[in-house]
Amino acid sequence: MLSINQLQKKSSNLQDRSWPPVNKFQGFSGLIKDFLYLDVTQQYEILAKSRDNSEEHGKFIHESLGLIYAYVLGYEDSPCYITTNEELEIKLQQLKIVLERELMNYWLDIPVIPQQLNQVEAVDYLNKKILDNSGVYHELFDYIATKASKTSVITFLQNEVIRNEVVDDEVALLVKGLQGLLKKVVASNLWDECGRGKLNDFHTYWLRMLLEELNGWNQLSDYRKLTSPWYAKITSNSFNMLLTRPGYKYMAYGAFLIFESWVHPHFERIIAGLKRVGIDQEDLSIYFTAHLAIDQYHTKELLAGIANQEPRLNQAEVDQILLGSHLAIAAGTAQYGRMLSYLSTLK
Repeated sequence: MLSINQLQKKSSNLQDRSWPPVNKFQGFSGLIKDFLYLDVTQQYEILAKSRDNSEEHGKFIHESLGLIYAYVLGYEDSPCYITTNEELEIKLQQLKIVLERELMNYWLDIPVIPQQLNQVEAVDYLNKKILDNSGVYHELFDYIATKASKTSVITFLQNEVIRNEVVDDEVALLVKGLQGLLKKVVASNLWDECGRGKLNDFHTYWLRMLLEELNGWNQLSDYRKLTSPWYAKITSNSFNMLLTRPGYKYMAYGAFLIFESWVHPHFERIIAGLKRVGIDQEDLSIYFTAHLAIDQYHTKELLAGIANQEPRLNQAEVDQILLGSHLAIAAGTAQYGRMLSYLSTLK
């Protein structure tokens, strides 16, 4: 339980800023608006014709899904912020399903999973997979550590804020629909994400500290309006797809395992990059330094949850966890390669 006295104390200065640091919804672009009100058959036909151009196809999918997940989460960038609009919301839910099908079946290049692994065999497979996949030591993070300019590193940090700004919501969504040890280990993760009851230790609060140290609040707002690339949210969109479709709940668990397992190798390299360009102040880097130990343990918890889950997982549930892990690898690889190309162009 929380202390009522603590709740009555004044929060720290950074808590008076709205979070996440998103811009208010300004309306749909013409392309999305036109597409939104087509019937499902027309939407599928248009998407099918665009598949030959992976970049334009991906740009439309991810920009549209970014708007839809803003609606689902309900912050100020939502087209229905603290209001309802039945006609619009029905269309948004329709478009969500259409685009998620496109993302899953056509845009992401998801490796085939091994067949007929039981619960124990799946854990053994995942223990090896988290150490050997195309995302764990992606060259993007070596670039940040050893070559990226200060401008590129700061731009990378802006995109890290965008990618992680609602991570506590995402973990909260992961809790639903699970049982037993799977729910227990995800709830443990959520308790850590939420600072174990202390606002100043919320992991998203550390992102506030990062922005404050960079004097970056206004710059992030401008960056989102003018420059932020569509591929900065490939992993977030892919994860939110799994989190918000009840039939994908075990896939979401498998994806989360991969994302957690990447934190230590990625953040080690990010910290090295911060030191190299001279922006490794404690308030700026705490988000990364604090996670080095935390997420290694969370990865072990998530694996132990699968290994010891009762009732035992059936074949469909095991397969979904494996497929989710492969989807996360595909999404991360797609995002990191594009981000590397983008950052390499900055002076």
